[in-house]
Amino acid sequence: MNHLKSTPSWRKAFWLLALTLMASMPLTSQAQDATGPRYVILITIDGLRAEMIDDPQMPSPFLRMMSREGLRIGRVTGIPPAATYPSHTTLVTGAVPARHRIFYNRPFLWNKDTARISYWYADSIAVRTIWQRAHEAGMKTASLFWPVSTGSPYIDYNVPEFWSLNMECDQMEYIKPFCTPEGILDELEQNACGKLDTITYQAGSLQRDGRTAAMANYLMNHYQPRLMTIHLITTDYSQHALGTQSQRLLQDMGSADHAVGTILENLRLTHRQDSTVVIVTGDHGFCDYSQTLSPNVWLTRAGLLSMQPGGDWKACFYGGGNTAFLYLRKGNDQKTLRRIRRMLGQLPEAERRLFRIVEKEELTAKGADPAAVLALEPIVGVAVTNNRSGYVVTARRGGTHGFISGQDVTTLIAYGPGITPGRRDSIRQTDIAPWILQLLKIED
Repeated sequence: MNHLKSTPSWRKAFWLLALTLMASMPLTSQAQDATGPRYVILITIDGLRAEMIDDPQMPSPFLRMMSREGLRIGRVTGIPPAATYPSHTTLVTGAVPARHRIFYNRPFLWNKDTARISYWYADSIAVRTIWQRAHEAGMKTASLFWPVSTGSPYIDYNVPEFWSLNMECDQMEYIKPFCTPEGILDELEQNACGKLDTITYQAGSLQRDGRTAAMANYLMNHYQPRLMTIHLITTDYSQHALGTQSQRLLQDMGSADHAVGTILENLRLTHRQDSTVVIVTGDHGFCDYSQTLSPNVWLTRAGLLSMQPGGDWKACFYGGGNTAFLYLRKGNDQKTLRRIRRMLGQLPEAERRLFRIVEKEELTAKGADPAAVLALEPIVGVAVTNNRSGYVVTARRGGTHGFISGQDVTTLIAYGPGITPGRRDSIRQTDIAPWILQLLKIED
């Protein structure tokens, strides 16, 4: 029912003004702005969708409590593409990929194989991070399994997301030399989380989130970092494999929620609850799909792309998340680009209706890789692949993310001192890093 229709004009004007003021209310309470929080903990739950908090069937009591008592942002609009590594980098920089230069999870290496390489190293980030800003302000910083954090000189206690290309090795032993300070992961194993190995800390394992929370609590209790960033990954694995509705996702969500609750409980027990803001958000959301689209098959059939990486090529689509970005070997090869446009225009309707062409102007406006000349964004229900052979369209089910148009938005909750309780419809992912700096009283 629309209550405004039957409301006198002066009252209607009053309510419209009130709604406008609510939509523009500050994220931080002005009453507590003079002091603000001493600590900020930023937690990402990989692939967090609003429904994973709001749905009463989801085992997320701690997140629902934070949502009721703190600030809830319904929609956090991400960057292009909404994928783990570029999105996590935006969260700690406030910049779009065109500025921070982390374009995908794995870099596009001009028709070379990138299947097992990722943007691991912090020195790949082209702008300043909140870790750097806090460190330069004399604050201790900590981070657990955050993408693109390896080797950061601005994270005092750092266990980065990193792994060996030799998948047979003990991955947790392999990353120890990359953790700082030296010996910190051994210290955490001995005092916080127990021995980490392929059984106790496997990617996608239910044990992983809880052990990460135990590490976070130990670091907070013993080293008091003013800024801590934490990446919980389990919910990403089940949604990729099984989509957004599965029994396994319920289990994984319970694991992530319990990890957040363990951190909140520790703050209460150590009397830091009134001095710590906890922000929980996602890097992206998820959409279910029932078909895959492989646009590189068109290029190989046309002789524009080698069947295997490393061969001769003129053009290549690169699936960054769920958008296929087109690269030309010669950046100004208009002849090849025109040929591809004609090819796309002449596709059978059954294939052409599965995507839209995202032009260079839109990519530039949204901050995507400047080297991409256009992109193909599929409709919801379709996922893109980098396959170069086989069928263009294949029946397959799962979950995906990485759209340009925001079909896979995430959400956010902030809880703690100085936070204005209530609800906001939306913010941009680029707004979060400046807000954290504001909470920590770090001058921009």
